[in-house]
Amino acid sequence: MKQSKRIKFPFLPLIFILIIILDLVFLYFVKYRNQNLSLHDFNLWSFGNSANLLFAVIIIIGIIIAHFKKAMSFDSKLFLIFFIINQILLILSYISTILVLPFKDFYYLGQNGNRLFIAVLFTLYNFSYFNIFFIIWLNILKIKDIIVLRALFNSVLLMLIILIFAFVFITKKESGFKDKIITKDPNNIGVVLGAAVWSHNKPSPSLSARVDKAVLLYEEKTISKIYLTGSNAPGELAESEVALNYIHSLGKDIPDVFIEKETTSTNEQVAFIKKKLLSHKANIVIVISDGYHLVRVLEISRFHNIKIKVVPSDLIPGFEKAVYNDLREALALTVFWFCAI
Repeated sequence: MKQSKRIKFPFLPLIFILIIILDLVFLYFVKYRNQNLSLHDFNLWSFGNSANLLFAVIIIIGIIIAHFKKAMSFDSKLFLIFFIINQILLILSYISTILVLPFKDFYYLGQNGNRLFIAVLFTLYNFSYFNIFFIIWLNILKIKDIIVLRALFNSVLLMLIILIFAFVFITKKESGFKDKIITKDPNNIGVVLGAAVWSHNKPSPSLSARVDKAVLLYEEKTISKIYLTGSNAPGELAESEVALNYIHSLGKDIPDVFIEKETTSTNEQVAFIKKKLLSHKANIVIVISDGYHLVRVLEISRFHNIKIKVVPSDLIPGFEKAVYNDLREALALTVFWFCAI
């Protein structure tokens, strides 16, 4: 009995290449939409944008090599399943950014549930993307034993390597912040980024240290105004209001202090700086936060195509707390690089 011949689709590699290119453009669109920006603000030299492009190019090169070397069949069930899952996750990730999700009152690691849910979807999208990457290149290298498990393991390992890179990137960058000197200028505006508020609307050590630094810079005439930023978690005063009350508790009379109570994340605070404070070209914004946090602030600012200066607070956490802060921030920075959330 004759076996039916498998139908070949000679144009499949080209179709997949076109889809990957369209996905890349769509991902850029989603990233800039996540930041309420348009593609007119696109900056290829933003690390995350460059990384997205690099992985897309390597996959496209892999498809071309695999096609001409006949290293794999692009109509195989394995490849198609991962590719379809990847497309579904990209669509779900985008949909999650335009829907009103019901998890806003849930908080974990200082982030509300809506943002965490979106981050998980984007992480799964990137994880499936890395699996496609490894399936193609494992076939090219003729490593076909337990290929699914190898692709899954390599994808987890790659994500871990990226996280470690972000961790080292943060620790190296933050160590150099204290060496930078800010020149006194009447156009300098200090912006204190919000931080956790403890029970009874008491500022956390992180928030009070940031405010202390801003007050010191103001009294030294390094900055001429102070903007306190940050909204509130349920049952609390806004972070900016708690910061202002803290200034009053110090007995400081600072007429040039202003509060902003709408922003709920670092991304929104950078957007506030761009739209409200840098609209006047003479202004020079000095962002004040913890050193580990300022690394991501600079990366977000680069994505927004704005220039800011940063000053770390004088808070020195213990070793375990410092490692925890850097690790949590490395995770947040990685998610921002690849998803802009």
